[in-house]
Amino acid sequence: MRYIGLVALTTLLLSAPTIGEAQYVATEIIDATGDGAGSLLEGPPRAVLDSQGNVFVSGYESDNVFKINLSGAIEEVIGFAGDGMGNPLEGAYGLAVDAEDNLYVAGWFSHNVFKVEPNGAITEIVDATGDGAGNLLEEPLNVAVDAVGNVYVTGAVTHNAFRIGPGGEITEIIDETGDGAGNPLTITAGLAVDGAGNVFVTGWLSDNCFKIEPGGSITEIIDGGGDGAGNFLEKVRYVATDTAGNAYVTGAETDNVFKVEPGGAITEILDDTGDGAGNTMRDPFQVAVDGVGNVFVTGASTDNAFKIEVGGTISEIIDVAGDGAGNALDGAVGIVLTDTGRVYVTGIYSDNVFKLEAMIFSDGFESGDTSAWSATVP
Repeated sequence: MRYIGLVALTTLLLSAPTIGEAQYVATEIIDATGDGAGSLLEGPPRAVLDSQGNVFVSGYESDNVFKINLSGAIEEVIGFAGDGMGNPLEGAYGLAVDAEDNLYVAGWFSHNVFKVEPNGAITEIVDATGDGAGNLLEEPLNVAVDAVGNVYVTGAVTHNAFRIGPGGEITEIIDETGDGAGNPLTITAGLAVDGAGNVFVTGWLSDNCFKIEPGGSITEIIDGGGDGAGNFLEKVRYVATDTAGNAYVTGAETDNVFKVEPGGAITEILDDTGDGAGNTMRDPFQVAVDGVGNVFVTGASTDNAFKIEVGGTISEIIDVAGDGAGNALDGAVGIVLTDTGRVYVTGIYSDNVFKLEAMIFSDGFESGDTSAWSATVP
C-alpha cells in the first residue's frame, strides 16, 4: 500500500489559492496486490460503503470483492468460489449495502447476485433463472437496495430488472417493452432507488431512463433528445438520485450529464468541456450525489472526476496523476461518497481505489505552510 508523500501533498495544497475553496487530496487505499496475501484486485468497477465506514470494492477481472476498513486493513470477502456450494462469482461488478450492512454483489458472467452478511455468510439470492417463471436474468450489471430490504438487479442482455423481496420472492419489474407505450428498454445498465421507493433504470442502447413507481407504474423520464434544446443523450450508462427526487443520468457517447427534475424539467449540467478550464470530460461513467445536492461524476476516458456544485460551479477533483505520488488513475469508473464529504474513485485499468478528502483553504495560509488547511473529514 502506498500513501501520498509530503512533497506531493504540499504541491496539491499550494495549487488552490482561493480562501474557503475546497481542494481534494488523494490517497491510494488498495492496488492490484489486493490483500497482499495472494488475492489480487483486477479491473475494479465499483465501490460502496457500509454504516461503519468500511469500503467494499469489486474486482471485475479478479472475480472478487475486498473490504478495506478504516485502519486500512484489507480482506477478501468473496471470491470466484461464490457461496462455496457450486455457485461461482464471475465478473464481480455491481455492489450495494443495505441497512443491516449486508453486502450484495452482482456477477456479470455468472448471471447471479450474492448476499454477504457481516459475519461472512454468503448466499446466492438470484441466478440466471430470474423469477423462475420464464423471465431470465443475464449479465447483471448493477444492484441496489431500498429502505425496506428489497434488492434490485438489472439484466443487461435480458433487457430487464428484478426485485428480490426480503423473503426471497423475485419479481420482474420492467422488461424490454419499457413503459409499454412504445418506448423500449434495450441493454439495461444503470440502476438507482430513491427514498420514496421509486426505481430508476437506464437503457444503454435505447438511450433513455425509466422511473418505476412502487405501485408498478413505469414512465420514461428522458430519451435520446436529451434536454430538447440540442443537447442529446446517447449510450446512457448510469443514474443517481438525490433527496429532492431529481435523477441524474450519464451519456457515454454524448459526453454529458443531465438532471431530470420530478416535474419533468431537464438540464444538461456537464458536457465534454469539463470544468471549462482545460480539464475535459469524456465517457462519463458513474454519477453520485451528496446530501446537499452536489453531483460527482467520473470520466472514464479522461481518467478524472468532477464535482458539480449546486450553484453550477464545476471543478476537477482528481486526474490521471492519481495521488501525485506515482500511483496513477487510469479509467476512472466507480465513485461513492460519504456523509462527511469523503469521496472514493476506482481506476478500472490502474487496478486501484483512491480516497479523496476535501481540504479547506482558510485565511492565514502562507507559501509552504499547510497549517491553514483543515480536512472536512477525519
